[in-house]
Amino acid sequence: MAEERRLRRSKALAASALLHLVGLALLLRLLPGRPPSPETAPAPAAPIEISLAGPVPEGRPGPRVSETPAPAPRRTKTGTIPERPPREPVTPSPTPNPLDEPAPEEAARPHPGPAINLSFDELADGAKQRAASAEVGEAPPAPPAPPGGLRAPGEIRADAERSADAVDNVRGGRAHPLLFDYLRGARERMTPEATRIAESLPLGPTQSVKGWGRGYLGRVAAVNRHAATDLPEEPDPSVGGRRPDVLGGYNEAERQAASGAEERSAQICLGVAPGHAVAVTLRRSSGNAALDRLALASFESAGRARPVAGDIRPNLACYLVRVSAFRMPPVPSLSLGWKNSHPDVIYPLKRITKVTVELESVDFGPSRGPSSLLHAPR
Repeated sequence: MAEERRLRRSKALAASALLHLVGLALLLRLLPGRPPSPETAPAPAAPIEISLAGPVPEGRPGPRVSETPAPAPRRTKTGTIPERPPREPVTPSPTPNPLDEPAPEEAARPHPGPAINLSFDELADGAKQRAASAEVGEAPPAPPAPPGGLRAPGEIRADAERSADAVDNVRGGRAHPLLFDYLRGARERMTPEATRIAESLPLGPTQSVKGWGRGYLGRVAAVNRHAATDLPEEPDPSVGGRRPDVLGGYNEAERQAASGAEERSAQICLGVAPGHAVAVTLRRSSGNAALDRLALASFESAGRARPVAGDIRPNLACYLVRVSAFRMPPVPSLSLGWKNSHPDVIYPLKRITKVTVELESVDFGPSRGPSSLLHAPR
């Protein structure tokens, strides 16, 4: 009886399990939007592990217990089956083969080359000099080479054009106002001593007559070349008829005597550039050592008194320092002048001294590129 009862119970359990499986399969097929899933083999049941809890011996670490709590299972409504999101197929990435040719994009991509050292020590010597000059400032240009020796015709023409352009820079107003400040400062410093040097020039009867003759011949040559621009105007013949201009003749005699005066002239050049001290040099001596020393010292003092402006273009400014002495021609005349802030009476054979300082040229350096015979208008 016990055997029959046990057999009957096992058959009832098997029939009940079979009916439940058939009902579950029908329910899965009748659900809307659910594609029939292929039958998969049931996963093997996890093995049951049995461990005996006992005292852990000293020195042996116990089993690690995860401190992170396990995620709580999501609750679903009773009577519904949660839908599983479809899994995307995962394609394994191919293992690169070093023998395969690179793709066109990889071939076009530039490969990193060796590391570039951008330190200052790795620069060439020329680049280091240019960087140092840029920090300090560009130096003033060097003066043209003095004439002498065998030189190519191109060099001679280039120096002549450079000198002519330097003189034209002053006439065209391309000189910085700072250069005229140096001129005024040097002239104020040298005028008292330069006047004494002019008064010491030899001016006896022989020198005076030679000076009048030089002035007269030079004036005639200028008139013949049509280079004289200060000729006296003829008096108006409508008033009193034609007559000689006596006063104009007196002025003409004085101009001729002044042009033939005994003079000493020195040329002083100043190298002016931002970031550099003013460099004063004697370019042409006057033949009088005292005048040369005085001119150099006066321009050096003027250069130290006024700092170089930051907006000035590096240049070589040359000044002409001249002292002259002559005697008035022996003509019956009497006039008044102004000397040392005092009125001065001018009479025949009076000794006249002058001290003049003028800016002669401003040289901005040699022109870039080869020289040309055709000059662009300024």
